[in-house]
Amino acid sequence: MAAVQPLQLKLQVEGQLISFYREDTGEKLLVPGELAQALNQEAEARQQAERRAEEAERQVAQLQERLRSLGIDPDEIAQDETTE
Repeated sequence: MAAVQPLQLKLQVEGQLISFYREDTGEKLLVPGELAQALNQEAEARQQAERRAEEAERQVAQLQERLRSLGIDPDEIAQDETTE
């Protein structure tokens, strides 16, 4: 038979709902609707970060091409910085 352990949760009335908070961290335990919203926000933030990273990579490639058109090898510049 398994021993019953206390959940160590704090209950707080919020409007017509009771919210549960972890006593050790104070973190609110999300209800399914809140959890879905938080996951959606996280996914949107990740997608935005990926788009920014892709744009930065495109800009780097454009700058590298510009340097090459001016007769400068960007790979050589990067190697010089790492050897100093």
